Amino acid sequence: MKREYLIIVMILVALLAWPLVMGNYAVSQANRAMIYALAALSFSLLAGRLGWFSLCQTTFAGISGYTIAILGVRFGLPFPLVVTLALLLTTLSAVIFGLLTVRSRKVSFLMLTLALGQMVWALSFQWVDVTGGYNGIAGVRMPVYGDLNLNDTRVFYALVATVTVAIYLAVWRVYRSPFGLLLLGIQENEQRMRALGHPVALARFTAFVLAGAIAGVAGVFLVYDMGIMSPSPLGLGHAVWVLTAAVLGGYRSLLGPAIGVAVLIALETLVSQYTDRHMMVIGVVLLLSILLMPRGLAEMFEQHFKRKSKPQASVTTTTRGEEP
Repeated sequence: MKREYLIIVMILVALLAWPLVMGNYAVSQANRAMIYALAALSFSLLAGRLGWFSLCQTTFAGISGYTIAILGVRFGLPFPLVVTLALLLTTLSAVIFGLLTVRSRKVSFLMLTLALGQMVWALSFQWVDVTGGYNGIAGVRMPVYGDLNLNDTRVFYALVATVTVAIYLAVWRVYRSPFGLLLLGIQENEQRMRALGHPVALARFTAFVLAGAIAGVAGVFLVYDMGIMSPSPLGLGHAVWVLTAAVLGGYRSLLGPAIGVAVLIALETLVSQYTDRHMMVIGVVLLLSILLMPRGLAEMFEQHFKRKSKPQASVTTTTRGEEP
């Protein structure tokens, strides 16, 4: 079995075993980790494939969350319709943002996404009649179908895990597709891709909308996990948190964002037992990770396994009497 398929099987086994052996608090933390892993994946899709660092991926999650809170709580629309409209509105927002940013360069793209994200964050604060302002909208709950209560922590875990795995596998296929290779080619040499006749702007725009839609899915689960939607998840602090997780785990790899999110949440849980200044600790972690592991934990693990496998291959060939 190929190594990548073995890793997928190991992840699936771990996800299946987690709710069976862990308590409710650990399961709820896993729910949070998977939700933010989706947000970090949407960030890494742009940063790792195009070299674009976006600070508005949590904004898309917030737009999705506010749509569900407003339509579900204020207007009482049914769950499937609310989720569908939330994803459609988030994708439409990504289309608009993409049209505004698709031709910008790296630094200007970063600043544009920062400005757009802050505009939406300010709107969520000031449009009190619709968003509830600082207090937000409370009472966001998943539906109950007979004996199946989707608000139950372990049922919610099964739902989040299924969707998260499906999205990661879909992005894995995208990375290996001609479209994924085109994105890498654009990052490496944009002029050459243009000269070869590839639609560079369309590919960038498509990637941006796809990343926005993934962040929208994260927003759906985020608002149901919190039970309330407020301006906080749209703030710059959450955007930087997602960036930190992606950089720590390795935004160039598929699993890097998920690894970074898991490490940060575990670190927050541990440090918060001793001090309220866990954000300072996260800042130190980001500093050290950039200095010591510029390509992230995922690539460090990959290099470690490659070094371990080389001597074994050498021994195997020698025992067969072949030249090492």
